[in-house]
Amino acid sequence: ARSPAPLRPVYTAKGQEAATVFRMWSTADNPRLSCKPTSIIFDWTFDWPVNRITQTTVDGKKVIDIDYGLFSATRRIHLGMDRHPANLVPSNAGHSIGRWDGDTLVVDTVGFAEGVLVPPTRNSPHLHVVERFTLDPQTFALKREYTAEDPVYLAAPYTGQDTVLLSETPFEKQPCSELTFDSTQRGN
Repeated sequence: ARSPAPLRPVYTAKGQEAATVFRMWSTADNPRLSCKPTSIIFDWTFDWPVNRITQTTVDGKKVIDIDYGLFSATRRIHLGMDRHPANLVPSNAGHSIGRWDGDTLVVDTVGFAEGVLVPPTRNSPHLHVVERFTLDPQTFALKREYTAEDPVYLAAPYTGQDTVLLSETPFEKQPCSELTFDSTQRGN
């Protein structure tokens, strides 16, 4: 089931400049073209991969792992934490903490590396994402609502939602095979 498109980003001056010069088909600008994840916002539904969500206990603490089928990316949501650690190492997936609000999992994520939120929108290490995951127990549809804030590139919160359905296709990691184009090899 396709979800409504997110709102168009409202950029700061720096965000508009970065979006204007972004080269969609450049491996230097678009991580997807180099077999790298883009962001936790974009990769959740891009090309509609089968993702896997598991809840386990690690070192006596509950965690939820989200395995993205696309590019075999993984992120961990730490349950029961009140705040993020002070000295985070920036990463593409950031650091996520989750709490239950009734039947909705609210996930707060910070600690991102400089990157691409949604092409051509860039993100800074100041990116802050809040997601709300709600499962419909009748249809097993998982709705995600998200808000991304980044004072460097976004003049207003970037919001959207999507819905994924339980898949009959089993989860499997989908590694990427980088394709190259050799302009010296032309067909006859």
